[in-house]
Amino acid sequence: SSIRGSNSEDFGPPGFGQVFHFQFQLKISIMFMLRCGLVLILQALLQPAHGYAWMAKIKAPSLMNLRKMQKGSKFGDKKIVVITGTSSGLGKAATKALLRAGDYHVVGAVRDLEKMKIVAELEGFDMDRFTPMYLDLASFESVHNFAKDLDKFRGDRPVDRLVCNAAVYQPTLSYPKWTVDGHEQQLQINYLSQFLLTSKVMPMMTESDDARVCMIGSVTGNDNTVGGGGVYPIADLKELDGLELGCQKPIAMMDGYNFNGAKMYKDTKLALMMTSNMLHERFHRSTGISFSSIYPGCIAESPLFREKRPWFRKYFPIFMKYITGGYVGEEEAGTRLFQVLHDPKCTKSGVYWSWNGGPREGRGVEAMEKGGQIVGAGGAGGGWESIYENDQSDKVHNKDMMLKLWQCTNEITGAEWPKAYQAKSPCPTLKVVGAATQILGIMEERARMKASRDGEGAKIVGNRTLPKEERRQQLEKMLLALDQTPTDPAKLEEDLLRTAGFVPDSVVSAADLPTEIAATDCDEEDEEGEIVTFEIPEIDDPDREPPQMIAGHEQLGDTPVVFQPQNVMTMARAGQPLSEVASQADVFIRYKCKKGKCKTCSVNINGKWVCACQTKIPPQAAGERFEVKVRPVSDDHKTQEKAAFFTPKSFADGVVNNGLGVVGFVKEAFGADPDFKARMEREKLVEEMLAKARRSSTSSTSVGPSPSSLRGTPHGSGQIHEIREVAPREVDADSREGRSQFAVAGVAATAAFVLALIHHFQGA
Repeated sequence: SSIRGSNSEDFGPPGFGQVFHFQFQLKISIMFMLRCGLVLILQALLQPAHGYAWMAKIKAPSLMNLRKMQKGSKFGDKKIVVITGTSSGLGKAATKALLRAGDYHVVGAVRDLEKMKIVAELEGFDMDRFTPMYLDLASFESVHNFAKDLDKFRGDRPVDRLVCNAAVYQPTLSYPKWTVDGHEQQLQINYLSQFLLTSKVMPMMTESDDARVCMIGSVTGNDNTVGGGGVYPIADLKELDGLELGCQKPIAMMDGYNFNGAKMYKDTKLALMMTSNMLHERFHRSTGISFSSIYPGCIAESPLFREKRPWFRKYFPIFMKYITGGYVGEEEAGTRLFQVLHDPKCTKSGVYWSWNGGPREGRGVEAMEKGGQIVGAGGAGGGWESIYENDQSDKVHNKDMMLKLWQCTNEITGAEWPKAYQAKSPCPTLKVVGAATQILGIMEERARMKASRDGEGAKIVGNRTLPKEERRQQLEKMLLALDQTPTDPAKLEEDLLRTAGFVPDSVVSAADLPTEIAATDCDEEDEEGEIVTFEIPEIDDPDREPPQMIAGHEQLGDTPVVFQPQNVMTMARAGQPLSEVASQADVFIRYKCKKGKCKTCSVNINGKWVCACQTKIPPQAAGERFEVKVRPVSDDHKTQEKAAFFTPKSFADGVVNNGLGVVGFVKEAFGADPDFKARMEREKLVEEMLAKARRSSTSSTSVGPSPSSLRGTPHGSGQIHEIREVAPREVDADSREGRSQFAVAGVAATAAFVLALIHHFQGA
């Protein structure tokens, strides 16, 4: 450049050098813009769906964005997860797993904030990473208010996960209960409000790099399985006459026929799975959000069955363990939901996730040694590595019905959104059970349909050429004649108390409640039992290869954990329960009491036997591994030749297996009282603590519904729990100065970048 500058007069008249430099810079700039344009065009041609998707996320600096950035900083690097129904059951267990991971901030959407506070204290939730927020799914207004508060609360951060989990189950009522919006309670809570909530939260998720929406389905909504297709009533939306006509009182069912509480629950699960598929087809490519549904297994001890009689709640878990093999504990189901929200391989959209193998808890050592041989209804059992993409029924994949469901639900909820044939399962068990129950199911369903479609009014309802209002009036008239709502106030109050989930005094009285819930130390000896000792597994094989990391587990934690004699290695987090890590590595450990007393789950660590259910992964020095020696189980079943279906050997094996199951059922049924009473005491304790908190409250606002109220009065619509309440901050002088400094820094950085480009081109 010095030579050119010193002899510029030799190249032309005065000023020629400056003109030359200007023309050179102009040509370089034009070439640069053309190349950038060519790259954008090629990207759009090669990926038409995503070519310009990234440009939608570019936002100009604004005062609102700066305020959001200040508010959002409280989350650090945590992902935001929204789960409906976190005060009990699957939602509570999944929240515990997410908080243990340390990577998430969980927003628990619940109707009863006081109950959620008590449960969070009992379960030891980290309140710095858990925020309870008010949401009553029995009210569309409450859904709108929740969405507004969530948008304020998240600040600049996107919502990364949405789990539509909350549900009610009312199979024993012969009459429907109604919400404030005039819809049947199960219909609105399980489906309509979850549909509306998804439409409100989705726009908050589009900026996330790994956004996932998960709908909790059910085997009962999938009629290509034994649990869904072999037990009456069967999930079936028919022609959606009821939903098309508004599904408001007295029209309870989506199919427009007479009310059936058990069928309504199954229909809502079918509708949720269809909605998940529709969301995938409509929005996955344009938003990048992954939509999926899951069946975590039959959580037989869940409060979802609180409406059932005490004898059912006592024996149903045992039946699912020993007869169907579909039993799954709350903790295991919570781990499965956590996996779908956390595991990188679960980012695939449009999937119905299930787990292979039998249940990992409470089934007995025989089932564990055979890899959990009984496959639960719809694929209930199995560990972390046994997850698979399950098939859905023809009803779930019915494109025409899916579109009609979508249109009718949008019309009812007012949801606003951003602008199948499936082969039946060849399972012979399903065919046998289906053939045995088909006649009974047909008779029951015909009786229900005939009762709802008898007389001249049925012709009017079925005549689709008549106006909707006329058909609706006739349908209301027929259903009101069939309404079984009791007129006796005492009977109505009794039903409401029972369906609200209160533990009957005949099962557990207040005097039976423990004064406190104490944690059990694994090292404490069982006062009534003997000390159990085991032999250390023989694993010192000099020819054994070094343990290999399970594929895809490298990012699951920072501590390598090796299980012997399986010789497998996975990554875990410091403080993660060993039982969870074993499930993650698909290593079978037998559990029984899960309190550290029975010693059934004993494993050997550094020559000492400890209980896996009470042990957590300790921090390890760099380069060291945490080694666990597990009592080996027989794997002879893997090499045994399996009998073909419908052969004499297959029938013989079935008779033997079912016989063993019946024996196990009878044996455990006689000893079911202590476990059942412990579960009821836990639920009763929450009720007593909640009642005490409400009695001592001096707040003028009602903090909870009376037992006889329909769904309770709002705790202040959209209210956020005081522990995590975030109100918009006043713009003071310091904040204005901070924003000014930020703006000046941004302008300076932009100017420096432009000058650097000019200097680069001049040098060229």
